[in-house]
Amino acid sequence: MPENGITDIKVQLESLKKDIEQVNGINLRIDTAIDKLTDVSASIKSMLAVHEEKLDQSEKIDEVIFTKIRERADEIERVNRELTDHINLTEKRLMNELKSLRNDIGDRVGTLEKHKWLILGGFIAIGWILSKNLMPLIHMMNGS
Repeated sequence: MPENGITDIKVQLESLKKDIEQVNGINLRIDTAIDKLTDVSASIKSMLAVHEEKLDQSEKIDEVIFTKIRERADEIERVNRELTDHINLTEKRLMNELKSLRNDIGDRVGTLEKHKWLILGGFIAIGWILSKNLMPLIHMMNGS
């Protein structure tokens, strides 16, 4: 039986060798998988860093854009106020000019009406004087 025991040990030893080879193969595959996962992890970290940088740049660009928009809005508001003030000032100046022209035209029309009545009154007076003295004058002219 001793030979039978050695044979059993040899069979078990061979079985153990095969198991060890399989474990070594599995270990190699696990090592390869770990290396690939490490590479993938490094790639993901790199991609995340790139995306984070792009997000930071986008946020900076957005802030610049919003700042410019606020500046333009303030500038538009300022220009609008200036234009409104200028329009109001121009309107007041035009209204004053119109009032001045109306007063000037009113004064001129008043003066013209006064002269018209003076001239009309003068003609009436001359007509009355002539009507009273016209006949004697005509007789004087005819009689001479």
